[in-house]
Amino acid sequence: MISELRIENLTAFENLQLKLSPKLNVMIGSNGTGKTHILKAIYGLGLVGQPSIAGQNKSEEEASASKKFVRIFTPEDVRLGALHSKGADSETRLSLVNGDGSTVEISFNNRSKYFKISETATTSSHATKPVFIPAKEVLSLVRGMRNSNYDRETVEAIFDDGYTDLAELLVSPGFEDEASRVSEDPRLSSVIRELVDLVGGRYRWTEEGAFRFEPGHYEEKAAPDRTRSQAAKVYQDSTVIRFVSKEGQSFSSAMTAEGYRKIGVLHRLLCNGAVSPGKTGVLLWDEPEANLNPKLMKKVVQILLELSRNGQQVVVATHDYVLLKWFDLLKNTGHEDHIRFHVLARDEETGSISVHSTDEYDQLAETGIAKTFGALYDAEIERSLEGVSL
Repeated sequence: MISELRIENLTAFENLQLKLSPKLNVMIGSNGTGKTHILKAIYGLGLVGQPSIAGQNKSEEEASASKKFVRIFTPEDVRLGALHSKGADSETRLSLVNGDGSTVEISFNNRSKYFKISETATTSSHATKPVFIPAKEVLSLVRGMRNSNYDRETVEAIFDDGYTDLAELLVSPGFEDEASRVSEDPRLSSVIRELVDLVGGRYRWTEEGAFRFEPGHYEEKAAPDRTRSQAAKVYQDSTVIRFVSKEGQSFSSAMTAEGYRKIGVLHRLLCNGAVSPGKTGVLLWDEPEANLNPKLMKKVVQILLELSRNGQQVVVATHDYVLLKWFDLLKNTGHEDHIRFHVLARDEETGSISVHSTDEYDQLAETGIAKTFGALYDAEIERSLEGVSL
């Protein structure tokens, strides 16, 4: 669990401190206010905090971690120093504070090839590995990213490591045994089944090295080896949950709606254990609303809330009013929901970015998102009153 992010002199951030909720965090801001950069900073630092590769010395660890960090951000000038704030006198410094008090910090300047890593730990455990879902869908792109006939340098010139890392997670083993996973973990059963119900099926990795969409649904059946004595056991112990496909029907993932593919990504991550509430690291999702039917946004928010209730820390970035409002409407204090909103704003004179964090939705009235939709509503009222004499 991550409790705080500190940034000094990274890209447009001069000095920023972000205290995160252990449950659900919503990053809000107009385009160009750095929402994605914050998600990438958390992701990159989370990877730095993982155990080093066996046999690596300190210098080798810093070199490989620095290259990875640059691959996550992919500045136009592909070098670490390009991430240093222009005109800043002091070095760039990023720190991630975990819930157990352990920290990981990196520092570099505009001429640095590799950054320096500093870690302090109050426990022997390392931070759990984060998962990053970029704004664009990935399912239909995995085939191209992993195709051995394509030059790796070309693939990396098109996709940053947020995309290629997710592609590897999506094809990781374990998914085909999803029936047992759904049955063994009742916390995830309702979430996984609802994700399938939303899109009417699931995305499956094929032997041809691509994802295909299988229409179908989950259903519960009595365990085939259940005896009469076992009938008295609790419900989960006497049933199995299996996916039932519509025989003879499947489609290329590219032939399905992009919004459905984004939901399919979360379904697969839950089924193969890449996202496991209470066990895996923070889930970072950039613009989950992108290309998503507004009718589905309510369901996506409900699912994210359910994951957070079961121990999954979530950070999403958005500039969509509908998604934002659903977080407010669906928050349930009876379920101990906790949502922290982080509002990013750019100073028009200096260009620096600041953040205001609040646990109260009512304090978001002055955000650019709210103002834009307020102006839209005012324009609609004005038009409806044209020609009406009062």
